[in-house]
Amino acid sequence: SAGTYQSPVLLMLSGIGLREELEPFGIVVRQELPVGRNLQDHCMVNVNYLTDEPGLFGIFTPENFALLESEGRGPLTSNYPEGGGFFRTRPELEAPDVEFHFAAAPFFDEGLTPPPDNGYAFGPVIVKPASRGKVMLRTPMADSKPRVLCNFLTAEEDRASMLAGVRIALEIASQPALRAIERETLSAPDSDSDADILDWAVRASQTVYHPTSTCAMGAVVDPELRVYGVEGLRVVDASVMPTITRANTNAATIMIAEKAADLILGREPPPAAAT
Repeated sequence: SAGTYQSPVLLMLSGIGLREELEPFGIVVRQELPVGRNLQDHCMVNVNYLTDEPGLFGIFTPENFALLESEGRGPLTSNYPEGGGFFRTRPELEAPDVEFHFAAAPFFDEGLTPPPDNGYAFGPVIVKPASRGKVMLRTPMADSKPRVLCNFLTAEEDRASMLAGVRIALEIASQPALRAIERETLSAPDSDSDADILDWAVRASQTVYHPTSTCAMGAVVDPELRVYGVEGLRVVDASVMPTITRANTNAATIMIAEKAADLILGREPPPAAAT
């Protein structure tokens, strides 16, 4: 249970993985399985605008900390993305392909660059990506960070969803309520052309930190989470999902852990309630 990035690393260092990945590091292959392949993650991009209206910029003040501690309210109670929504960008889709986050502050550069002023951000997240990445060893040493290739927006379906999702974002940004408070654009496409949107999205997109599927059921583990061909070894984390969930992975990962506990202890599921 080391997570979608580190569980495959531990398996590969133990000789469980693809021969082409392990032999260059001098690792003896004990069980050949597609460990580290099939990486899936949610890709997000946000349009960002600056405003003169107060938001979540500059809220880390002694007064706000005191308000939070004494009364449990104030701007520090915000979870940053204050709202969300799901969209089907094409009517023929069976379920949403895009999720939106809405924040009362700018969010760009993966949150690594502090925002310059008050603003707001929102944009599409590809929730059922067709693109596949992989996790690979960097060195044969256990304390080395893995190499992670997300391969975002490499599938045509994902690019189509991102194009449509960004256009929805631009449409929302153009509404009178937001136009009235917009001071200037901080990060958005140069135009609504396919080329400008995709060029900007490739540069501005990022992970939403929901990696899954690098030790997937049916490929690396069986339906009881046991590693194929290895006795007494299970993987219990988001890496076992065959495909990613259409929203945050937290609840599904907790469910996997609860089910794995029952499997390990030999507990039978409770009988279904009568209807």
